[in-house]
Amino acid sequence: MVFEKKGVDTFQAIVFNYLTCAILGNALASQTILSGEVWLTGWFPYALVLGFLFIIVFNFIAQTAQKLGVSTSMVAAKLSVVIPVIATVILYNEPLNFMKISGILISLIAVYLISKKENEETHSAIKLFYLPILVFIGSGCIDTLLNYTEQNYIPPFDVDSIITTIFCVAFLVGAIYLLLLLVIRKKTFAFKNLGWGILLGLPNYFSMFFLLKTLGQFQGSYIFPLNNIGIVAASTLAGVLVFKEKLSPQNKFGLILAILSILIISISDAFFR
Repeated sequence: MVFEKKGVDTFQAIVFNYLTCAILGNALASQTILSGEVWLTGWFPYALVLGFLFIIVFNFIAQTAQKLGVSTSMVAAKLSVVIPVIATVILYNEPLNFMKISGILISLIAVYLISKKENEETHSAIKLFYLPILVFIGSGCIDTLLNYTEQNYIPPFDVDSIITTIFCVAFLVGAIYLLLLLVIRKKTFAFKNLGWGILLGLPNYFSMFFLLKTLGQFQGSYIFPLNNIGIVAASTLAGVLVFKEKLSPQNKFGLILAILSILIISISDAFFR
C-alpha cells in the first residue's frame, strides 16, 4: 500500500528487491553461486522451485495487500503455517495430536473471517477471494520447501549459498517477465522503483537468512508459528494505524482466532510428547 500511495510499480520493485538480495548474498556468501559446485548440488532443484515461488507468491501478496488490505494479505500468508506443520507430520513422522488439528481448523476459519469484507466491498472481495487462497497455498509451499532444504542440506552447505541462489533465480524469472512487459506491453521503467526495491531487499534478505539459521537450532513446528504470529500482529497493527484500514467485528474476531490458532499449533507438541 505504500507503493500504491507513492506511485511505485509493485512488480518492478519486487524484481529489484530480489536483485538486491542476490547481490547482498553474493557479497556475504563463502562462494559465488556462479561456481559450478553450486549448480551441481542436491539442493539446487529446490532452490529453482523456491525462486519461482518467491517471485510469484510475493506478487500475489502485493496484489492482495492493495486490493483487500495489508492485514488480509499478511494473515493469509502467515496462517499458511498449517501447511508446513502438516508436511512435518508426514515427512518426519511427528505426531498429529488434537491440539494441532484444532489449531489447523481454527486457522482456516480465521482466514475466511479476516478476508471477509462488508457492504460495498463485499462484491469485489468475493471476486478477489482467490488471491488470499493463492497466498495461503503458495506461502505454505515456500515454508515447507525451506524447512525441507534446511533439514536435509544445511549443513553441509551454508545458508548464504542456498538463499542467494533462491534470490538469484527469483530475480532472473522476474527480470525476464519484466522485460516482456516493457517490450510487449510498453510498460515504462522508473528509477524510483529501483530505489524502493533496494529498500525492500535489505530486510528481506536478512529476514530469510535468520529464519533459516533459527530453523537449524529449533524445530520448524515451533519456529514457523512463532515467526508468523509476530508478522500477523505487526502487519495488522500497521494496516490499522498507518494505512487507516477499518476492521469489522468479523475481521477482529478472525484476527483473534488467527493468533489463537498459531499459539495452539506452536505449543501443541509441548503438551503431547
